[in-house]
Amino acid sequence: MTRSFAACIVALGLSACQGAVSQQQPVEVQPSPSQAVTALSGPAQAGYNLSEALCSGCHAISAGGISPNPQSPTFAMVANMPGLTEVTLRDFLRDSHNFPETMNFEVVEEDVDVLAAYIITLRQDDFRPPIQ
Repeated sequence: MTRSFAACIVALGLSACQGAVSQQQPVEVQPSPSQAVTALSGPAQAGYNLSEALCSGCHAISAGGISPNPQSPTFAMVANMPGLTEVTLRDFLRDSHNFPETMNFEVVEEDVDVLAAYIITLRQDDFRPPIQ
């Protein structure tokens, strides 16, 4: 039930994210005031690069940001949903943007693992959602 509820909440908020994957230099994620700077590498870095190219038009992809589309949750909000794990996040991402009117975008299978690896890095014990 918790997994279904979490998936429903995220599904309602994830909007169509469009763009093309681009080659980008490794970046340092800008933290919220309570989060230490985190240098990413491997799958999490690839997930950040991909989310910057494909998702940042709708979602705030870094901690402490506000989503450009008010109906889209920030990635930090997604990462900090009660009961969410990297496994449940991967399951959700495989079927997240297939709602024809609201979200006409597909997360392809080869992108699921790296997006989940990045999003889960935004989990914080003291998370407080931003005011949107």
